Amino acid sequence: MKAIQLDGIEGLGSLKVVELERPRPGKNEVLIEVKAAGVNFAELEMTRGRYPAPRPLPTVMGFEASGIVAELGPGVASLRVGDRVTSLVSSGGYAEYATADAGSVIPIPEAISFEQASSITIQGLSAYTLLKFAARPQSDETVLIQAAAGGVGLFLVQLAKGMGVKKVIALASSKEKLDLVQNLGADVAINYSEPIWTTKVQAATNGKGVDVVLESVSGEIGNESFKLLAPFGRLILYGAQNAHDSLPNDKVRQLIYKNQSVVGFNFPSLSPQQIQASVAPLLELVRLGRLQLFARHAYALTDVEHAFQALSERRTIGKVVLVP
Repeated sequence: MKAIQLDGIEGLGSLKVVELERPRPGKNEVLIEVKAAGVNFAELEMTRGRYPAPRPLPTVMGFEASGIVAELGPGVASLRVGDRVTSLVSSGGYAEYATADAGSVIPIPEAISFEQASSITIQGLSAYTLLKFAARPQSDETVLIQAAAGGVGLFLVQLAKGMGVKKVIALASSKEKLDLVQNLGADVAINYSEPIWTTKVQAATNGKGVDVVLESVSGEIGNESFKLLAPFGRLILYGAQNAHDSLPNDKVRQLIYKNQSVVGFNFPSLSPQQIQASVAPLLELVRLGRLQLFARHAYALTDVEHAFQALSERRTIGKVVLVP
């Protein structure tokens, strides 16, 4: 089978198209014929040697995949060959076949495409659990969402409004993206590439600042977002970019004098019970039509470099997938 293998940490040049034997499912595992493999920023960080939990090299890339169950390993009784599923995978999703623990496999309805389903496994569940366990926004609060038109961001906008948040302020970088997040429920959509974007956020909060910042973007956008926190505000740090940042003294002083807090969030660190308990309510929102799934950018498996380039240059909306 064809697969994308990472041989080093020198960037995209370390990715290779290789021919490997089809993996065999072990005990309590299934083999998935991959129809769409999700592409994530954390995987781009792997190619640069910046992912917090590095894997031994060489390794087949890809944390997740959607497809059809092709084979059952010993002990699997909850699934059948032919089932349409999405899942975190154990053998690497950037391939024609991948193995997955049966306990992490999520059956998907016929109405959802494999590309759309790939947005659920990491990004959808990350957004849902981030709000539920880390941010915990209240109905009278204002929430600022960075990269609101990205894979996680689109879920955050919809879920935050669905949870009854008073005001959702969404940051995006183009008119197309701003229009989209507003259609999904954002109360205010602001182009963060404009020099006065922070002034617009302050105006939207009547000068009070925001109660919750959902920060996936470090650098200048992150620094300015931090300054926008209201007294007793909460900064939620998530995503691979933030794993390498540290809080300088001036930020620590602001936290103390404004009674603010910083909360870290890492989806893979959640317990299996926390993740499993979040699957059903998330899928129910999809079934009821209260949660739209976006997967507009599909690339051939062998076109992985272009997929990563589009993702890193923020030319994408929603989920990016590879199609074997």
